[in-house]
Amino acid sequence: MSIRRTVAPLATSAVLALTLAACGGTDDSDRAGASGDGASSDSSPSAPVSTSSDAGSGDGGGTDAGEGDGGGDAATAVYFVTPGPLGDRLVREFQPGGADLASAVDLLSGTPQDPDYTNPASGWVQEATQDGDEIVATVAGAAPGGEGAALVVQQVVYTLQAAVGDTLPVRFVDADGGDVTVASGAANPVEAAPQLDTLLLVNVTDPAEGTTVSGSFTATGRASSFEANVPWELRRGDEVVDSGFVTHEGDWATGLGPWEVTVDVSALDPGTYTFVARTDDPSGGEGPGPAEDTKDVVVR
Repeated sequence: MSIRRTVAPLATSAVLALTLAACGGTDDSDRAGASGDGASSDSSPSAPVSTSSDAGSGDGGGTDAGEGDGGGDAATAVYFVTPGPLGDRLVREFQPGGADLASAVDLLSGTPQDPDYTNPASGWVQEATQDGDEIVATVAGAAPGGEGAALVVQQVVYTLQAAVGDTLPVRFVDADGGDVTVASGAANPVEAAPQLDTLLLVNVTDPAEGTTVSGSFTATGRASSFEANVPWELRRGDEVVDSGFVTHEGDWATGLGPWEVTVDVSALDPGTYTFVARTDDPSGGEGPGPAEDTKDVVVR
């Protein structure tokens, strides 16, 4: 697979009630930061980076200290916001940087690669350090986002936990070190809310938005889908040129598990295509509908 990546702009906003329960999921691979495990990428620091380390990451609430095999560029897992059938949710994106708190803080003020994502936390977090069994985040007042402030808080919690590779609670403080009430009903420090209440139920983390491919490409991500079934499509405009499904790992009823699929593009005309992964919809359209995440790829 030949890969070249470019950067894309952002869109959308945030709402969610804050739940201060421990993160209950099947895949906490991002808590160990990230390094790509086979997907090649440009070495330019401005180029998007994605990682295929989702596949094969462990279940349970612990961290995968050995995530990635060193075959790709270092990347930072950062969370953004996107709309879904159950309201605004968090999605994970890998961007160039070290798996450390300084890189995470920088990216929390940056721009998502995917134009379907938005960053309501931009400019809010000033600094973050680890202090024993807590992460301490210095912020500029209460969380932005109005009714969506609780989700912005979780955006920061998930991102900083990914940087340290552990589900440590996050204490929010002002420039003088005093505790900050960041959202209505939020105690300090703040725990990560459960995945199923917080994350979009399907997430594509590889390929990155704007990846150039030839021959075939491997798509990876995480999902919590009915009976672990993740339907996917490759579209050119409104035309579906390929489709299938993949089974994700882990217990779909308790959290998101990793999935991986290889897509053959060798017979396709050059141009821009959209890879779509979604959750299965057992209601047949009677419920809120499936969650979906998309990434544009350029076939050459």
